[in-house]
Amino acid sequence: MAHLKHNQYQELYRSQDSDTSSIDAMMREVLHMLGNIDFQYEVELDRADRHRSCDAAKDDIKRKIRAAHHERREPYVELLATLRQRQHRLAYQT
Repeated sequence: MAHLKHNQYQELYRSQDSDTSSIDAMMREVLHMLGNIDFQYEVELDRADRHRSCDAAKDDIKRKIRAAHHERREPYVELLATLRQRQHRLAYQT
């Protein structure tokens, strides 16, 4: 969760009565961040593929890149799921 700007999302974790427009804005921001993370991941994998090293070393590098990608991405995926749940609840409250 180190990559998340947790303070920016504190109202999400505290408040149960956010409006759908603020949730939509947060979801767009999270999706944008996920897109940036995924793009950077693809660039790093491509760079590893082009590196002049043996296949075993490339495989090890790519395994580390995948693990780092998953670790960096997971908090945003969890936040997005939380936002979707909140959005769904708000849609059925009215």
